[in-house]
Order: sequence, then C-alpha cells, then structure tokens
Amino acid sequence: MGIIDRLLLREIAKTLAVILLILTMILLANFLVRYLGKAAVGALSTDILFLVVGLEVVRTLGLIVPPALFFAVLWVVGRMYRDSEMVALEASGFSQARLYRSVLTAALPLAVLVAVLVMELLPWARASVTELKASEADRADISGIRAGRFNEFSRGGLVVYTEALSKKGGQLSGVFVQDRQRGRLGLVTAESAYQTTDPVTGERFVILTNGRRFAGHPGDLDFTIGRFDEYAIRIPEIDFVGVALPTSAKSWQELLASDSRNEQAEFQYRASIPLALIAFAILAVPLARSPPRSGVYGRLIFAVLLYFTFINLQRVVERWLESGAMPMWMGMWVLPLLMLLVAWLIQGVDSHRFWRWRRRRSIA
Repeated sequence: MGIIDRLLLREIAKTLAVILLILTMILLANFLVRYLGKAAVGALSTDILFLVVGLEVVRTLGLIVPPALFFAVLWVVGRMYRDSEMVALEASGFSQARLYRSVLTAALPLAVLVAVLVMELLPWARASVTELKASEADRADISGIRAGRFNEFSRGGLVVYTEALSKKGGQLSGVFVQDRQRGRLGLVTAESAYQTTDPVTGERFVILTNGRRFAGHPGDLDFTIGRFDEYAIRIPEIDFVGVALPTSAKSWQELLASDSRNEQAEFQYRASIPLALIAFAILAVPLARSPPRSGVYGRLIFAVLLYFTFINLQRVVERWLESGAMPMWMGMWVLPLLMLLVAWLIQGVDSHRFWRWRRRRSIA
C-alpha cells in the first residue's frame, strides 16, 4: 500500500469517526428525550432508564455505519477534487481503479463489522429492551408510582392510584387498588401503603394499612366487604418465558430456518445492510467528483436524496416480501445492485468518452 493510499484511508477514518460520533450523540439525545418522557409519566422506571437508552443506541450502531462511511468517502474524495489534489494525483498516475481499491480497503472490514452488529448485536439489544419493558409492565413497584394518576401493572391485572407520595417515594397515602386474584376482581381502599420484602422467601409485598376490600360483583351472593388494619399484596415474579419477542429480536439462525415470509424478509433486510455499505462506498467515488474550485457541497444534496430513497426502498421491498408481492429470491439483493448501477451510470456520464460522444451528436 502506497503513501497516497494510506493518506486516503487515514482521512476517511478520521472523517468517519467524527460522523459516527455526531450520529451517536443525535441518537442518544433522541432516545433520552423519548424515554425521559415515558419516565415522567411513570411508564418506565428511572432505575432502568439509562440502561434502555444505552441498549437502543447499541441496537442502531450497525445501521448508522453505512451512511457514515458513505458521507465520509463523499466528503474526503470531494474535497480532494475541489482542491485539485485529485487532478494532480491522476496526472501522476493515480488511477480511478486505485481510488476504488483504496475505498474498498476501508469498506470491506467495516462491512464484516456491520454484519456482526446487525446479525448478533442488534437482535440481542432488541430482545434485552423488550424484556426490560416487559418487566416494567409486570412489576408492581411503588417506586415507579406517580401521584394523581392511575398506574397500571401486570398488563392491567393491577391498577394503583394514590393521592400523595412521600418525598423519598417510600410511602403512599390515599390509596386505591384494583387487582385480580384467581379471576376475581377486587377493589381496595387504604389510608396508606408501603413496600416490603420477606427476609425468608425474598418475595416482595405492598402493604396497605387501615382500609377496606371489596371483592366480587355488586349484586352477586358472593360479593364481600371487609375491613383490615394491614393487607398485603404480593408482587408477582417476572416470567420472561411468556414474553413474545418481535421479529427484529430473533437471531439470524431462527430467521434463516423459518418458513415465515416476515422472518425471511427480516433476514434479508439485515443481510442487505453490509452489502449496502459496500455499494454506497463505491457510489461515493463518482458522486464526489466535482470541478476544481466548485461549491463546497458539490453533489451532496443529490447524495442525501439518493440515500434516503434507498432507505425508503428498503422498507417498501420488505413490505412486498412480507405480502408476497415480490418473490423471495429477488428481495433485498436487488437494491445494492441498483446502487452499483447508479454508480456505473454516474461514472459513465462523467467520463471523457461520454462527452466526446455528446459533442459528436451535437455536431451531427
């Protein structure tokens, strides 16, 4: 590898690191705002807030590397064209083929990394987020209760309302509880409530004090009303076996072995991401070509539109695969090939042969 190749790779790596950092910070801020809103209304515990945000960022890492590399190559090579560096290099024997080779030298290892991220890390992070959210839905923990609103737990099996909450969140006052035990609806009102843990079994309980319990349906013979000094409600243990994982959280081995069109489409979507990285790395080279001393942005706007068109086409093709409107053998593989065709067309339009042909046609 020559000096020019190493220089090009170093510039691409530095620009890629900056773009990845910016995209990661944007995603982090976006997820943080979203889940802070959920935590503010009690839909998510603050104990797992930052863990969920971190897992969401990890889940998207493999998805942001391809656009980051695309715009890094576009910026570095485009700057070299605008500063006439590429003209000087071509005059010294640095060919287009060598430029493509240098870009692919950077793209191929990243494609392998992205394949690992989307095939292994993405489903793991997605499954972890799903399980954490399910645990929040099943957990009756008064630390997550908000005063003045109905707090739902165990998928609606337990509903808690409190008028006031102590400053440290350890005790509730003016409590209303609706729960189901063995299919029977129960209502409880109490002056106060607190949470405790059995030192022997380790089970958690919510203890309600000085209240009444109403069980059954009004008018039925088994409808009962009882008074109590203390009433304990056991917090159910979380059963992750019953949590249904979304298709995006399944491993690539499960997707590959499945006969479901939805799961096969998900596998093809993941497989298309590293292929798209290579295709867009190649596409960035002809897109970066611009006359010396031209505008700073060159074909950047066209490149952005092209990339967002590709993302939309990914989702459209995925829906077509799921519905059977497109055969599975065609699927996602055609989109990276389409981007390579666009690169070939742009390279042909920019070539001297094309302009000589166009001049001959205009003269004729």
